[in-house]
Amino acid sequence: MRFIVKEQDYEKPIGAGLMRYELDGVPTGAVEHWRLTQATEGYEVLRVDLDAREAASGHSYLYHLVRRVDGTSERLAYRFWGSGLQIEGTLLFSETNVTGTRAVNGRTHHEDLEIEPGTIFWFPSAIGLGLALQAKKVTGNTAVTLNGKIGGEDTLAMQQVSVDVHFLITDTKPMEVAGKTLDTVPTMVRWDGNQRIVTRDQNDWPVAMQRFDFADVKQLSATETRYIWY
Repeated sequence: MRFIVKEQDYEKPIGAGLMRYELDGVPTGAVEHWRLTQATEGYEVLRVDLDAREAASGHSYLYHLVRRVDGTSERLAYRFWGSGLQIEGTLLFSETNVTGTRAVNGRTHHEDLEIEPGTIFWFPSAIGLGLALQAKKVTGNTAVTLNGKIGGEDTLAMQQVSVDVHFLITDTKPMEVAGKTLDTVPTMVRWDGNQRIVTRDQNDWPVAMQRFDFADVKQLSATETRYIWY
């Protein structure tokens, strides 16, 4: 697993895992490593390495999210390589705004977005999308995310979206995850014409993701193949 900032001696592990991406059940070559640690009192660090260098896209994403124990975001650093782009970015969160700096192939962009208190945030990855499950309402949740459409100056730019989150069943569903049977709940997440099913475990943590794109009959999925809670 690659890091933007390596774990420090004072950090205590909380959880870790490895998701494998498949297209119609066939591995794509993309994998997503993640680690969640307790940092200083009241804060956690989520590190994600979405490595698609062996997949068709060849893309790489690194995320380093500092968040409070209540799940609200404090600071995000991210990196991207691929499609002729190299991007370094940072977001800083407060109750009323998100400020960001993003360098695309050395060209710097400054971003500032006013938000309402309680606005949720996620970043483009299976684990990152799991952060959207913090939504308080079924429909009309306001969220901030990063533009996941790769290819231009606005790649990974901040954007504000409306998100719907629907629990697909009222009870838990047993699921085999990395050799363990877990009680899980599949949840539909929709925004701006996109929809995903994110399956969460008893820790409200994503263990699987499915992307549904009606313009493409192929189904992309990501499933935990290594899953540890300390």
